[in-house]
Amino acid sequence: MKLSERDKKLLLILVIVIIVCVPYFFIIQPLMDKVDSLGKEISDLNAQVKYREELALMEKEYGKAAEQMAAMETELLSKFPSDLPQEASILFIHNTEQVIPISLYQVAFGDDVAAQVTSTAEEQAIEDVEAETGDTTQTEVIEDNTQTTSLGLGLTGIQTQTRFAYDAGYEEFKDFLKYIADYHDRMVITELEASYSGEMNLVSGNLTLSQYALKGEGRNTVQFLEPNMIQGTTNVFKQASGNFDTTEVAASPDFFILLNQPGADVDAIIVGQSNDVTESTYLSSPKNAKQEVNIYFEGETGKYNAYYEIGKTKYDDAGVDFDKDGNIELQIISSSRLDDSDKVEISLNIYNTSDAIVKVTTLNDDAEKPRVTIKGTEGDIIIN
Repeated sequence: MKLSERDKKLLLILVIVIIVCVPYFFIIQPLMDKVDSLGKEISDLNAQVKYREELALMEKEYGKAAEQMAAMETELLSKFPSDLPQEASILFIHNTEQVIPISLYQVAFGDDVAAQVTSTAEEQAIEDVEAETGDTTQTEVIEDNTQTTSLGLGLTGIQTQTRFAYDAGYEEFKDFLKYIADYHDRMVITELEASYSGEMNLVSGNLTLSQYALKGEGRNTVQFLEPNMIQGTTNVFKQASGNFDTTEVAASPDFFILLNQPGADVDAIIVGQSNDVTESTYLSSPKNAKQEVNIYFEGETGKYNAYYEIGKTKYDDAGVDFDKDGNIELQIISSSRLDDSDKVEISLNIYNTSDAIVKVTTLNDDAEKPRVTIKGTEGDIIIN
């Protein structure tokens, strides 16, 4: 078959079109698409580079802000214990009665309520499940009288309420309220009933104390030390009814020396004035060792001053001024030893140049290896 000149021209044009179009569609167009893709990727990477350069310029500010937030977190967590064991609550009551003093009786412990602190993502997941199932209670778990509600951040918030009946002198009652407000662990008086007897200068009533804790990974467990409890009453039913001698409530030492087991939440040796909720008159030492303690009393006609020192560490040179009618009471509150590694011990010297008699009482000392040795005395001193 012989092609005409016209057909030849058409075939030539077709070949030229094929030669031109095939490279465009199979080579040039893919390359152009790849160039566009790379251009977009480069644009995204340039945006990331710019963002990271801005972050690098703010590195110091962000680092400082992170440190501030970490400090704020530590400060916040320090206000809450890691748990609320009932043993620690009982010892809190015991120690409060000694420090104020106040009589706390008819104690009614409530159930703990715990709420897990959750992250925003966890909260959203809970909401999604609730929306799916229509069950808004499934995140709550009741176990061993403890209610757990999912809320976030890997911590569990615990609250417990304790109901007390109490009796205290008027000044001791005010000290108690301040003591709770300033206490290093978070607690709040949520209910308070008080009646005042002018004849006896006595405040009595009921109160509800709420205590709070944050429990979770990385939080230290609560340490509590069980003292040798020798306090008591000859008739618990008589005291529970409030029918007891009010002079016992008002009586309290003027100064105390407290000896604790090593590893306690407080220092091993503490010397201070009783009823000092601010602890401004306290002198303490954390050493697990035998140390010499000296305490001096001077003054006359009800106006007195006390000086004390632990080893070479001395309380303020001005001492502690106080007023007192009658004998000056010094109470030493000791505790049983943990084991042979427990070396907390004092060699005590008491010097009295005042016109009052100093009465010294020691409580709860270790029966086998006492912590307290009264090395020397000077002046009118009675040791019980």
